[in-house]
Formats: sequence, C-alpha cells, structure tokens
Amino acid sequence: MEQIRYDATGLMIVREDYCCEHFEPDDGALVPMKECWCCKWSNFRADSKDSYSESYSVCNYMGNMKEAVNK
Repeated sequence: MEQIRYDATGLMIVREDYCCEHFEPDDGALVPMKECWCCKWSNFRADSKDSYSESYSVCNYMGNMKEAVNK
C-alpha cells in the first residue's frame, strides 16, 4: 500500500487513478470513472503544473487534509 503524502499546506497528494470515499464527480467529467481525475475535489489544472509530474495533484477535500502541528 502506498504511503499517504501531503504538500506544504497539508493537502493530500493524489495520483489521477486514486479514489477515496469522498469522491464526487466533477461536473465537467467526460467519462464516469471513479478516480481523482474526475473528482470535484482534485486539482489537476493546467495552471498549477510544474516540473514535478502531470499525473500528481492535490485533493482539496478538507477531510483529507493533514492537521498542522506546531507551525
């Protein structure tokens, strides 16, 4: 099982094929596949790309956030 990772702001880093119990289809999804790529909580947007990887993004669902400890 892959270890859960978080970015600097505490958002869970997800792959496009990941899916959790908070999945809700994005209104613009072309195919009804249950994966983060089609989820309204994911952020696979062209304006957020860097050299890291296009197959990774963050989950914006508050329930998947890592709590900040002693910031």
